[in-house]
Amino acid sequence: MALPSREFLISEVDREFLLQHPEAPRQLDPNDPRQEHLVRQWNAMFHEFLNRMVDSHFYRFFPNAQRLDPNNPADSTLIDYWNDIHDVIGEGKPPRYNWDEHLAHTAETAQTQQHEQGPKPDVAVHMDESKFKEYVRAGLEGTHYLADSAEVLGYLAEGFGAGEESALVVLGETLGPIGLITATITVLWATVEAFGTGRRLQEQEGFCYGVMWEVAGLADAHKSFYDWAGDSAEELRDSFYEGVAAGREKAAWPSVHNRIVLATAYYQAGGHDLETARSQILNDMWLHIRETDKGRDYLTWPTPMSMGE
Repeated sequence: MALPSREFLISEVDREFLLQHPEAPRQLDPNDPRQEHLVRQWNAMFHEFLNRMVDSHFYRFFPNAQRLDPNNPADSTLIDYWNDIHDVIGEGKPPRYNWDEHLAHTAETAQTQQHEQGPKPDVAVHMDESKFKEYVRAGLEGTHYLADSAEVLGYLAEGFGAGEESALVVLGETLGPIGLITATITVLWATVEAFGTGRRLQEQEGFCYGVMWEVAGLADAHKSFYDWAGDSAEELRDSFYEGVAAGREKAAWPSVHNRIVLATAYYQAGGHDLETARSQILNDMWLHIRETDKGRDYLTWPTPMSMGE
């Protein structure tokens, strides 16, 4: 899993900044006093996005790490890793560590060291309704990283002794409409490079799969293409996997990752198995992102159907 570049971070900040400030110039001038407030706001957004992105990738490598404490010597190695990711993404520096899929052993060693020597998390045996709602809202805002839907279901089981139905009601009340959750994920991304109908559809479909594959910890699956609607099979393939890459980048954000996890837990609490729940969310996103009925009505999970199937 390669780390995103500084250029990618800047492009994401620029995109979000222009959405919030449509009146702003496309290129800010830090030497123009009239733009001082805009430059200040852009810089604040940059640092917010940077810290969230660093956290999301750090906890991908170290999912069991607790909150880092600079005053705790046991956390020094993990803090050094966090700072290295920060320097790579935020400043474009070359990495001091090998941030690829083969870092598992180093990650496991560091996590074990922290668990053995670091402070133990203060977790209540039971989570009452108000604490659970606070936990869900914090997850939606991306202020903490949810491991997976089993974590959410575990808290539901601990906190609600009246049965699954009451737990589902509380979770649903806190989340709000599930369709709105998936809609906000697709709104966070806009297609840029694919202009033809076929390429645009493939990019949008790929985005949905990229989000779900990333959260589920799955590799890209194979999909076959053929020439269609003026686009070559190669162009359609490139668009699909460009969408996948964009989806994976978005799913690395804690707020997006957590939305998928919480929605998955909601469907599971309602009686669906894990894979059916993920299939439902995949199609919830597809429903919101597709712009034409020329695309498929239903996406298969976890492997996409090849063209012509």
